[in-house]
Amino acid sequence: MKAAVWHGGRDIRIEDLPRPRAGLDEVVISVRAVGICGSELHAYEGLSKRRTPPLVMGHEFAGIVVEAGGPSRGISVGDRVTVDPAVPCGICEQCLQGRTNICRARRHVGLDFPGAFAEYVKMPGRACYRIPDSMPFDIATLAEPMSVGVHAVRVGSMSEQDVVLVIGSGVIGLSCLIAGREKAKRMIVSDILDSRLALARSFGSDATIDASKVDAVQELRHLTDERCADAVLEAVGVEKTVAQAISSVREAGRVVLVGLLDETARLNILEITLREIQVKGSYGRTSDDFRKSLEILEANLSMIRGLITHTFMLDEISHAFETMSKEKQTAVKVLITP
Repeated sequence: MKAAVWHGGRDIRIEDLPRPRAGLDEVVISVRAVGICGSELHAYEGLSKRRTPPLVMGHEFAGIVVEAGGPSRGISVGDRVTVDPAVPCGICEQCLQGRTNICRARRHVGLDFPGAFAEYVKMPGRACYRIPDSMPFDIATLAEPMSVGVHAVRVGSMSEQDVVLVIGSGVIGLSCLIAGREKAKRMIVSDILDSRLALARSFGSDATIDASKVDAVQELRHLTDERCADAVLEAVGVEKTVAQAISSVREAGRVVLVGLLDETARLNILEITLREIQVKGSYGRTSDDFRKSLEILEANLSMIRGLITHTFMLDEISHAFETMSKEKQTAVKVLITP
């Protein structure tokens, strides 16, 4: 089969690899669409060391099951599926309490074992979720990032009285916005790119803040009559925007860190303490979050399609990564169709 093998840095090569075979409780999926995640772009740009080359990346995907080995948790040949890319052990304390997203033994497709930048990929059957016939494969690839937004909203304990600020309107930030609309009274999005803010408005943001032109914290105060936000979802993952998040939340408010920060990032601990700000981490998703994300996608098919801005063939994957790297103003979700 054809697969895109990442050899480190900006070196991705199309190679011929053996087609995977399904073992016990495993399925082989014919990949029909796969998205490039920001974490994979970071590896490509040399900004992340989480992945070790050579590696077939790709974890936001959907396709058709073409082989099933043994009892695969109700998943059969011919099923249209998408997958939760983080596979928990299922038996540890966290898993048994429903917190599968923080299982210490979890393994990630496209990171710990070969991913979906290929014609076929092998997955545990328990990681697969059927998708309805009405849901196109390209839309189904968005279930994974949408589930991250669903989980962040749940971690932030959103209520119908809350004014919520989302910092960052990339795919994850927009997913937080879409998930948060169902819970919060008012959603506000901050970013530095006009095109991303336009998307946020089209997805239902009640107000937007162009942080490249105004002081984002002061503008939020203006928009909320000095009250600030009840909760802030930080979906960028840099020190400056985390500082903005802490300064943008009201006393005893909640800051949810969704973006992956550098280990050495500094926080204003004194402000957190004196104002009793709750700072929470949000990582990945649980099975309930993933199912909820599929419900959101199915209910908003036409709107959600606006997230997908570029589609490339597998042979064009280097061009796809370069597009995502160099055209951040216009490239939101970039897909590969093997």
